[in-house]
Parts: sequence; C-alpha cells; structure tokens
Amino acid sequence: MNTRSHGTPENVARHDRWSLFVTGGSGYLGHEVTRVFRERGYAYEAPGRRDGIDLLKPFELEDVVAAMFARCDKPPLLIHLAAWSRQSDCDREPENAFRANAESTGALATVVARFGGRMVYTSTDLVFDGAEAPYDEDAEANPISVYGRSKLFGERYVRTHAHDLIIRIPLLYGPSFDGLRGASDPLLTGAREGRELRLFDDEWRTPLDVRDAAIRIVDLALSDAVHVRHVAGKERLSRYELGLRILREAGLDARDSGFRVTRTRRGDLSGSPRPEDCSLVSMY
Repeated sequence: MNTRSHGTPENVARHDRWSLFVTGGSGYLGHEVTRVFRERGYAYEAPGRRDGIDLLKPFELEDVVAAMFARCDKPPLLIHLAAWSRQSDCDREPENAFRANAESTGALATVVARFGGRMVYTSTDLVFDGAEAPYDEDAEANPISVYGRSKLFGERYVRTHAHDLIIRIPLLYGPSFDGLRGASDPLLTGAREGRELRLFDDEWRTPLDVRDAAIRIVDLALSDAVHVRHVAGKERLSRYELGLRILREAGLDARDSGFRVTRTRRGDLSGSPRPEDCSLVSMY
C-alpha cells in the first residue's frame, strides 16, 4: 500500500482516539486540511487513486478502505473531501456524478461504521435552491443542479450513522498550491493575461478563505459535533463583488494590467441552473 503517511504517534497523544484519514488530500481543500494536520503534528493517511480510491467504483472502494482500516489499532476518523465537484462534468455525466458523490459516500460511511469510526463529509451550499436565503442548518435542502442533488444524496447516506458529521461549505477562495484552483487563481491568471473577466452580479454566496475552511473542518472533525454544521464566511457577496475584492487585494488594476471586468447573469450560461442566493448562516 502506497498511502502517504505523515507524523508520528507521539505527536497525536491528544487525539489518540482515532486513526486519521483524508480522501481528496491532493485537492484544493484537501491540501489545506492535510497541511493543518502536519502543522499540528497529527499522524494521518491521505490515500488517493493510486491506492485504489476510485469514486466511480463504490463497491471496490469498500474493500480497499476496509483493508486500510484493518491495519489500524484505533477506529478510523475519515474526513471525506474527494468529490466530483465541477458542475459541467456533473451535467455531462450525471450517472457518474451520483456514483462519485452519493454511492461512494454511502460505501465509505458503511465501512467507517463497521470499524466503529466516525466520518466527516463535506457537502455544499448548493444543496439549496437559492430562493429563501440565508440558510441555517435546519433549512430544507432543495438542490436544482445535478451536482447539488448528488451531494444531497451523499448527505442522506451519512445521516444514517449517528456519530457522523456533515459540513456544508460555500464557495472557497484563496491561493492554491498549484495556482489553478478555487475562486481566486483562475481570476488572477485571467487578469494577469489581460483577458475579459465575466463575473455574476446576480449570484450571492458566503465565500470563505480555503485556509480558514480547513482549520474549521479539522476542529469540527475532532470535536463531538454530529448531524449538520455550516462553515461559511461572514459576508454575503455576489461573485462580482468577491472578484473585485480578490483583484484589489492582489494589487491588480485594470488600467495597468489591461484586463476588463464584465458583469454577467446566471442565465447567460448553459448547463444546470445556478441558485440565486445560497448564503449560509454559520454559527461556527
């Protein structure tokens, strides 16, 4: 098994109740979550595709993960970040979206429960239809996109296990490790290349810095929190407002860099409909 393992058991004495695992550790949020673990000296494993973590094969996934957990002397705590999250991919291949985001989540939750562990599943603000924001943790979910529906089905699998936790997160921003991810990097790249930047002025979220999101997810995962928690930013911003703020904080000015920021509307794009306002009420 080629899972990437970090830290030493001596460094995790305060949390020696669990063997820590992270799926999606090579992704945008996963990179920051594993960074938090390393900074705190926690031992963890972040298995990926080369270790058999294939979300499109949920039944094989059960056996792969069970073998990993069987090697541990403590119950697993699995932070499940891996997902099919690109909406265009979900629109094009809805069956694979449900297989990856729902069926594989169910398979993982079943194995974690079998080993007496705890699963923390990251879901999305896009489980809401955008008609009655802001949404607290008790609000009724009613997704209007393939991606949102697939994540909500994943939530339903997790809810059947009493010790598990669902964390809904909003749009994430902030620099990534490879300069290609989140809400910030494509925007900054486009600005530096002098391109037209089309930003929605009729879509509102409660965006959150990816680093802050990772810290809160780790803290909640290691707490006794169960059911659903919202982790979101404090401000309700349109994509247009967020984009201007990201550009301003990066010191980029259209007069100097040659890019142009254009307001656009949600209806201008093809694919699944986009909710108008998925602002979250976050108590944490």
